[in-house]
Amino acid sequence: MPGIMYHLSFAEEVYRLANPEMDKVAFFSGNLIPDLATDKKLSHHRASASVNGFFIPDMKFVKSKLFDLGNPIKLGIFCHLYLDYRFIEDYLIPEFIWDKENMRVINPRNGNSWPVAEFFAKPAQGGILYNGYTQINKRLLEDGHVNFDTLKMLPEILPDTGIPVYDSRREKTWREELNGYLSEDAPYTGEALDYDRLWKAISTFATQFVEELA
Repeated sequence: MPGIMYHLSFAEEVYRLANPEMDKVAFFSGNLIPDLATDKKLSHHRASASVNGFFIPDMKFVKSKLFDLGNPIKLGIFCHLYLDYRFIEDYLIPEFIWDKENMRVINPRNGNSWPVAEFFAKPAQGGILYNGYTQINKRLLEDGHVNFDTLKMLPEILPDTGIPVYDSRREKTWREELNGYLSEDAPYTGEALDYDRLWKAISTFATQFVEELA
């Protein structure tokens, strides 16, 4: 569910806290690879979340297959899936009230509410959640949570992993996707997603991830 900018900012924070001697290109490549897979259901090892309609990685299975401190690409993939799990279960779901009876999503901090279909609509259809993501993307860059120097290091075509599900990839590259997101302009309002709360969650998850590596 979190987009490329959130994965890049999370990876940057994890790398800063964990091990600057680790192969940064390999680690960041791994972080980007799961969303490039042609079959994202398989690449994300999806299981049902605590709220119907959300899906999260099966972290017990993922950890058994990908938790490898000696392989920075695998560790990067694991890091990506870890954020997917934590972002949905420990940030996005608690951030809102999910009114199933009336099929509405409510922001308890400001009282805004939206029909579920509008909240999850695609960007071209004015989706509230994705517009909230777009509002925050450039702020992550401006505040240095996504590092341009890191992005320059990464190859357009990311290395193979040796795992078939991750090496079968769509044609669109990660850089093309990133440029597409950064070309979108949505002034920050905070109506749906609060920047400070979102970044605090990502930063907290990064600290806890690094603690789990020890």
